[in-house]
Amino acid sequence: MKRQISLLTLATTALFVLSFVMISSCTKTGPEGPSGKDGEDGLNADASCVKCHDFSDDLLTKVHQFANSAHGSGANVDRSAVGCAQCHTSQGFRLMVDSGQIAAVTSPAIINCRTCHKIHETYSPADYALRGSGAVAMVMGGPAAQYNYGTSNTCANCHQGRAVTPYPVAGGDPVQITNKRYGPHYGPQANMFIGKGAYEIAGPMPYSNSPHTQAVTNGCVTCHMDGAPVGLKAGGHQMSITYNGTSKLLTGCTVSGCHTDAAVVKSMFDANRAEIAALELELETELKAMGLLDVEGYVAVPATLTQDQLGIILNLKLVHYDHSYGAHNYRYTKALLVNSLDALAKMGV
Repeated sequence: MKRQISLLTLATTALFVLSFVMISSCTKTGPEGPSGKDGEDGLNADASCVKCHDFSDDLLTKVHQFANSAHGSGANVDRSAVGCAQCHTSQGFRLMVDSGQIAAVTSPAIINCRTCHKIHETYSPADYALRGSGAVAMVMGGPAAQYNYGTSNTCANCHQGRAVTPYPVAGGDPVQITNKRYGPHYGPQANMFIGKGAYEIAGPMPYSNSPHTQAVTNGCVTCHMDGAPVGLKAGGHQMSITYNGTSKLLTGCTVSGCHTDAAVVKSMFDANRAEIAALELELETELKAMGLLDVEGYVAVPATLTQDQLGIILNLKLVHYDHSYGAHNYRYTKALLVNSLDALAKMGV
C-alpha cells in the first residue's frame, strides 16, 4: 500500500515539473522599454514649512493662549444643527464665510486656528490671512447696519444678534409671544458697538455712540487681542480683558493717544459698568413687576405685548447678552436703559 502511494506521489511531482518547464519555455522577455521621466523633487522644507513654522516661540504662544480662551474650550460645540453650526463649529463657520451657506455639521470640530485663519491652504504666510474679513452686513438693524472695523470683522460674523421675530415696530398692533427666549440670542457685541439693532424708544436721553465707535479702527481686536498680553490670562489669542478677578488689560486704551493713565481708565471703566449694571437690574425688576418677565428673566409666555413693551424687552436682552455693561458703547447702552425705564414709568405698573 505504501509503495502504491509513493509511486502516485512521484508521478504527480513529475507531471507538475514538466508542466512548469513547458509554461516557462513559452514565456519570452521582450526588449527593455525606454526610461521614464525623472520625478519632480519635493518641496524643500526650508522653502515651505519654515515660512510659517520658524524657530521662534510666537506660534506656540498663540496656540497656548487660544487653548486657554473661551473659544478654545470647546463649550457648546454640540450645537451643530442648522442655525447654530455656523458659529458653534469650525466647519460651520468656514462654510458660512467662504460660501454663504448655513448647514448642519456632522462630527463638529471646536473653534480652532483654521476656523479664523486659512491654515494650510497655500502653505505660505498667506495662510495666516483671516476668513470673513470683509465688512459684515448685520442681521439686526436694517440694511444700513454694517460692521466694518478691520481685523475684527471676522469676529462680527458671529458676535452679533440673531434675527428677531417679530421685530418691534413703533405704532404697530399688539403681538402675541409664545417663545420665552424671545430676543437677540447671546453675543450681540457688534450691534452694541455700532449702536444698531435696538428699539430706540423716545425718552430723555439722545441716542449717540461713544467715541470708541469712531476712534477704534480694529474694533474688538484693539482691546481683546492687545499686543501686550498677560501670559495665558488676558489679551492676545486668549482674548480676555479681565484677569485675576479684578485686574484689567488696558494697554489697548493707553496706546491710542486718547488715554494716558491706566489707573484713571480703570476707575472710569468700573464706575460706568456699575452704573449700567444697576440700570439693567432696575429695568429687569420693573418688567418682572409688570408680569412681562418671569422670575428667571424670560418672557412670561404666552403674552400679548404692545410694540413698546416688546421693544423694551428687546433692549434689555441686547444689553444683558452683550455682557460688557456699557464698555462696548456706554452712551448708547445707557440711553437704551434710561429711555426704556422712562417709557415703562409712563405705562404704569
